[in-house]
Amino acid sequence: MELHLSPTSQAIALVNQLKTELEALFAVLQASRDQVEVHAVYAMEFRHENAVNAADPIEVRHLEGDDAVVAAFEALTCITLKEGQSPKETLRVPGAIALPKVAIDQIAKTNALRSELSRVISTIKKTNDRRLVWRKFQDICPKQAMRSTHVLSAPRSINFYWDDTGSSETRHTVSGLLEEWEELLNQNHERRPTFESSPHGSVERALLVSIDLVNQKLLSDGEVLFRDEHVAIRRPVQPHIRARVRDGNSKIKPIICPVPFVYEIGCPPPRIKPLPSYEPHAAGKKSSAVKPGRALLESAPLIESINLYRYHPRVRGPLKAKTDLPSTHADTNE
Repeated sequence: MELHLSPTSQAIALVNQLKTELEALFAVLQASRDQVEVHAVYAMEFRHENAVNAADPIEVRHLEGDDAVVAAFEALTCITLKEGQSPKETLRVPGAIALPKVAIDQIAKTNALRSELSRVISTIKKTNDRRLVWRKFQDICPKQAMRSTHVLSAPRSINFYWDDTGSSETRHTVSGLLEEWEELLNQNHERRPTFESSPHGSVERALLVSIDLVNQKLLSDGEVLFRDEHVAIRRPVQPHIRARVRDGNSKIKPIICPVPFVYEIGCPPPRIKPLPSYEPHAAGKKSSAVKPGRALLESAPLIESINLYRYHPRVRGPLKAKTDLPSTHADTNE
């Protein structure tokens, strides 16, 4: 008799399988430690808080010797939060290292599991159901669990750089956003929390504030907001670490790379342009202002405290076949 698991149960089983295979990978890496060729490994401190401050620089340290090996192994195998790591950030250790084939084969196996886990998680539509998966495990970082390691076949050049995206936007209908916040608010309570029962700084209070602010706009005499209207939650995000990579005879390709690139021992060392420290004013030079005719969002937020923006009238919606994207409460930064 064939057993059919729910997506939530499938995801939990995949995380358990991934943990086992990552432990096996760590053992393989440790056993081949003397063979590892470190061509570049970079480290940076955690920001120690949930919020992203776009004005903060990021100091990059170039690691060498045992420090580089330890950091690289950790980046390739760790999916749990480290001391001082906010749940809203990930461990980032970019670089380039050569490994024996047995390690590359094990990384390919873990990559397949990570990809399948990401696919299954994407089929779980309810925020609460997705959170049930991660609550089964102690201090796990979902993004670290689902991100893959880039395996190169014959790297020729790797040029690291910062890509300053500035902010991320998720589009919702007003009604869909309110429904999602209500679901998050009620998920762990038999009765709906109130302002009186929710302490300052709690997730429940943040959700109540967000819901109240949006409802005030819906109920206003000026009809500021409509339930079927599309709005956006805009959040500042950390700049991405990318690299322009030429692998063999392929064209140069930009790749997001928070963990080291890996390739088999025996490959000639690639030419590497080191990752510099991040300076906001320098990275921002390339991001010019959006032309007024192409801007989708109004320039100022409708509700500043929760980063809620209206779209310009021509794209305000409702749109056909546009599903709401999952979100957490409005003060979350990714």
